Amino acid sequence: MAEAGARERMIRSAVELISRNGVDATSFSDVIKHSGAPRGSIYHHFPGGKTELMVAAVRAAGAIITRRIAAAGSTGTPADIIDSVGDIWRLNLTRSDFAIGCPIIAGGLARSSEPAVAEAAAEVLTGWQALIESQLEAAGSPHPRARAMANLTITSVEGAVAVCQTIRSMEPLEQVIGSLRELAV
Repeated sequence: MAEAGARERMIRSAVELISRNGVDATSFSDVIKHSGAPRGSIYHHFPGGKTELMVAAVRAAGAIITRRIAAAGSTGTPADIIDSVGDIWRLNLTRSDFAIGCPIIAGGLARSSEPAVAEAAAEVLTGWQALIESQLEAAGSPHPRARAMANLTITSVEGAVAVCQTIRSMEPLEQVIGSLRELAV
């Protein structure tokens, strides 16, 4: 049981570290230090090495955000669905003082060094888009519009998060969410 706890701690640490520093700048040593896991446990839990750990981290982070989007969209209007995506990032950016970006995007940006991690990131992003699209359709948006709005939501919010981190302000995210809410009606 303690070993399962060490595995989960390493995954959580990897998520935070790649959110802050990217995949290439996150090492096993960083994860061990951050998680407090025993040094020997990393290869026990991740015999596939860094790639296996980074894929697990991207999928775990993706699952958390997927659950948040699903919960918000289960009862909301199209504007509520858009707000729920914004709420995820408002919280992450505020709690981290703009230090934490999207671990999924960080995984995708590692394509040249870690193609398996980038593929996991692509699966997560595709899943988010499909989820938001289906929620918008369930809330009354016609299919082509729901598909376009889901894509616009993911790409706009992810871009806004990067700009928020860069200028250390929530304003870009708030403007994007406000514009998306107007379009979602």
